[in-house]
Amino acid sequence: MIKRNYKGSLRLDWINKDLSLYYEIDEKEGKGVRPVWVKKNDIRVAEPRILRFAKSYGEATSENMLIKGDNLLVLRSLVEMFKGKQEKERVKCIYIDPPYNSGNAFEHYDDNLKHSEWLTMMRDRLSLLKKLLRKDGLIFVQISEDEHAYLKCLMDEVFGRDKYISTIVVKTKTASGVGQEGFLMTINEYILVYASTDKKLVENYQKYIEVPIEENVTDTYNIVLMNTGKEKQIKVIGGSRVGEIKVFSHANFKIVKLNKSERTRESYYKYFEKIFRTTNPKGGLMQKIMPQLPKAELVSIEYVPSKGRNAGKVHREYFYKGAIIVWLHDTAIKDIIDKSVNKLIKNNSFWEQNLWQGIDPEGGVKFPQSKKPEKLLERILKMSTKEDDLVLDSFAGSGTTGAVAHKMRRKWLMVEVGRHTEEKIIPRLQNIIFGKDLSGVSKDMDWKGGGGFKYFKLGDSVIHEQDMNWKLKAGEMAEAVFLHFQYRPIKAEWLEKENIYLGRHQSARYHFALSFASREVKTITEDLYEKIVAGLDKEKFKHLTIFTNVAVAVPPDSFDKEKILVKKIPAAILREYNLL
Repeated sequence: MIKRNYKGSLRLDWINKDLSLYYEIDEKEGKGVRPVWVKKNDIRVAEPRILRFAKSYGEATSENMLIKGDNLLVLRSLVEMFKGKQEKERVKCIYIDPPYNSGNAFEHYDDNLKHSEWLTMMRDRLSLLKKLLRKDGLIFVQISEDEHAYLKCLMDEVFGRDKYISTIVVKTKTASGVGQEGFLMTINEYILVYASTDKKLVENYQKYIEVPIEENVTDTYNIVLMNTGKEKQIKVIGGSRVGEIKVFSHANFKIVKLNKSERTRESYYKYFEKIFRTTNPKGGLMQKIMPQLPKAELVSIEYVPSKGRNAGKVHREYFYKGAIIVWLHDTAIKDIIDKSVNKLIKNNSFWEQNLWQGIDPEGGVKFPQSKKPEKLLERILKMSTKEDDLVLDSFAGSGTTGAVAHKMRRKWLMVEVGRHTEEKIIPRLQNIIFGKDLSGVSKDMDWKGGGGFKYFKLGDSVIHEQDMNWKLKAGEMAEAVFLHFQYRPIKAEWLEKENIYLGRHQSARYHFALSFASREVKTITEDLYEKIVAGLDKEKFKHLTIFTNVAVAVPPDSFDKEKILVKKIPAAILREYNLL
């Protein structure tokens, strides 16, 4: 046989795909104006910026965040901020409802982008969102038919076709009026669902949707087969469509029944592979076999199925006290991050109920044609999250995602550029915090109020006209420098007195950095070096990088030069964006 080599690839292509889009933001209107095509590493679209704290609402210790600013730049910043975080601290669920590119001009959105601009806008944001997801995270993207097919191809490209889980068809309106049944009506929208990286999760979600295990499940699955004991082949059943079936009897096996107090999250996680219930088989094969089995308490059969998921493989089924064993692990997922077990429910790919009916008063905000029902988000978050999981929406709109996540006791993070951040989202969330919002899912969640959030605004660039942006405060400038090089600011008052700021590397425990920028002519002297090193010795530092725009004296001979690296700013930053 001649082996053929094929060239080429299957991918979505469009005008200026190798570029990005930069929007000047109209601060008054709160939206992007004329887009400009730029290189992907252009500082205007690639620079992570600091998030300026504006105000805290409700509980001051809340980790919930509302950020006002261009979501591309905010996501760039969040990607850097999330580097080095533990899996559990990362985003479990992303829901976004981006502009549909439908050709309509809405009051709050310019939803009339050219096709190539829309694809570029979505590609750049989806690529960043993917980096924020946990390994077991999910992303839900809602879209109309105008870009549905192209979005599917785009998400295949960004997340990988093997990460596709399902397309949920959502009924958004009802055809009404005399003769409407004779027309092709658009009454549905689509929610594309993709997994982050966990292939096992994809396999499970393609068949099921995960929800926390409930008490009625633990009442049913409460028998643990600690071990199968000593098995002995006692007969062979032949003549069936699966060939010969070997029958085994088991002795000296150990079975434990969990009492009420033992049915804990920890127990189900520990015994996940061994917990079972018994039931009467519905399949014809099993019904024929059961009368031929011995009366022993624990019996098993071994055979090779000709079809199904175990086709061609040796398969074992167990029977306890005359009934077939059904294992918990066949009907649930083991969550290795949360050390818990979640049962599985069939995934409905079509939500026929019109959840949009009666949503106008929800949250006390008007958002014609753009507001999403709280019931919709409740379904999505029930599928994909548990309490305290982090939920992200980078096209926040009227704030429905955060509102529902808050009531469902999830952590949330929302991004919105528009003026309705202050006009709609903040008032809506305040009403939730003070227990004044009785609409949407408040009753279902038994919401009485509580919690809080912090409000941030996207900061300015650290660079201005090939120099440091001296409009920034010294601490803000240091934070921006650290963000570029993956350091997190840490408090060091003994250094801040010298107008120097300290950061710790996000992935290296003993790697520190100093940021020192000044418009004055000043030298970092040997005495200052010694003071810095003496202070950092307490932190057991192994490496120190100094970012500075002022002169640095040569350290004394006794100093370990391999532990110190000096980087000049703004040159070190400008090189990242090919500006030098």
